[in-house]
Amino acid sequence: MKSKRKTNQRVQKPSILGKIYDDFKQKQKSKEKKELKSLQETIKKDYEKLKSKEKEIKSKEDDLKRKDEILKKREDEIKIKEKDQKKQEDQIKFKDKEIRLKEKEQKLKEEELRLKNEFQSKKDEDLKIKNEEIKLKEKEQAKKEKEFQIVADEQKRKDIDIKVREEEQRRKDLKEQRKKVKEQKLKDEIEQQIKNEEYLKLKEWEVKFDQKQKEKEAEEILKDEKLKRRELQEKLLREKKEEELSNDLSPRLENFDVEKTTREN
Repeated sequence: MKSKRKTNQRVQKPSILGKIYDDFKQKQKSKEKKELKSLQETIKKDYEKLKSKEKEIKSKEDDLKRKDEILKKREDEIKIKEKDQKKQEDQIKFKDKEIRLKEKEQKLKEEELRLKNEFQSKKDEDLKIKNEEIKLKEKEQAKKEKEFQIVADEQKRKDIDIKVREEEQRRKDLKEQRKKVKEQKLKDEIEQQIKNEEYLKLKEWEVKFDQKQKEKEAEEILKDEKLKRRELQEKLLREKKEEELSNDLSPRLENFDVEKTTREN
């Protein structure tokens, strides 16, 4: 009876060892699942960071483009203001020239009036004794006035000719200015088109490069996952073999204990 009880106790020992081994294996599997889940979360976070970085780069590129457009607009405004200022300066010069000319004419008239007054005073003094001289001088004065009128008319015609030439020159300058503005605008449009094409080419190259980088990173991640999966499978296979070996060893131990007990009896 004692021998049989001893045999039962010996049989229960491998069962406790198997339970401990099963608990260890379960804990190991749970630990590996947690590690795998942590790795997946890390990969997901890295991918989200990469997407956020791409959005940030695109936003900076858009800001840079807007700043370039604002700067170009300001430069155009400055050019227009400079042209307007040059035009105003030319007008001021022209008006200043007219004023100086009128001042000279006024001085001439004042001088002429002064001479006339002096001459008239002299005529008044000599009127009684020099009537014939006065008549002659009056004729000479009339002649002078006529000559002065001729000179004035000639000067007036010259002024009109100057104004006509200045108007023609102004129209010519305006036409040339419009032509230059048109040519410059066409040149700017061509340069902008070239810049846009170069930008699009660069952007296309960057997109392709980023795509290749992403594909390469995805391949590396896939390789790592495959390697870890293979290692996990190998580990599970080893554990399975160890379990089978343990299950195979357990009956042998039981048989060995039974044979030993039988021999002792």
